[in-house]
Amino acid sequence: MNAENLILAILGALPNHEVRGKKRLQKLAFFVVQTGIPSNVKFFLHDFGPFSTEVASATDVLSYVGAITEAEGQFEKTKRYYKIYSLPDPVIVSEKLPANALSILTTLNAYSTVELEIASTIRYFLSVGYGAEGAIKATRELKPSKSLPKIVERAEEALLKVGLYERGRTDQMSG
Repeated sequence: MNAENLILAILGALPNHEVRGKKRLQKLAFFVVQTGIPSNVKFFLHDFGPFSTEVASATDVLSYVGAITEAEGQFEKTKRYYKIYSLPDPVIVSEKLPANALSILTTLNAYSTVELEIASTIRYFLSVGYGAEGAIKATRELKPSKSLPKIVERAEEALLKVGLYERGRTDQMSG
């Protein structure tokens, strides 16, 4: 699945066919790729965890051609802005997500963006050969202000729920 089809499939699978935030879209795409679907989308560790230039570029292209809409939202407390990506016509989704990816996407969509950021960073370290404790330690070192105990706990819970994490074992799955 290429990046454009990945984004369309994600938006097509979510309630209201929308994702609030660039970072959130990146994390959801990362987790879908981590399910093992055939994809040419690559991720590397960046400021907010795993990041894909293919996903970023595809989002811009899809928005430009009108396949998805891009609007601005604003957080009430911080007054900061974020992007809202929507799929106005779900019929254009040519490649659907497999059942396991759909299940993972639905489960993870219930978590906050910062929880997904920490979970995806832990998962990234696991995918490059770290053990569970090493992945958490590396995530805490990389993101000390976001790796609060409750957030790390929720991130671990999210990974356990979707079968992308097992404490005490090294996981060699890569994406």
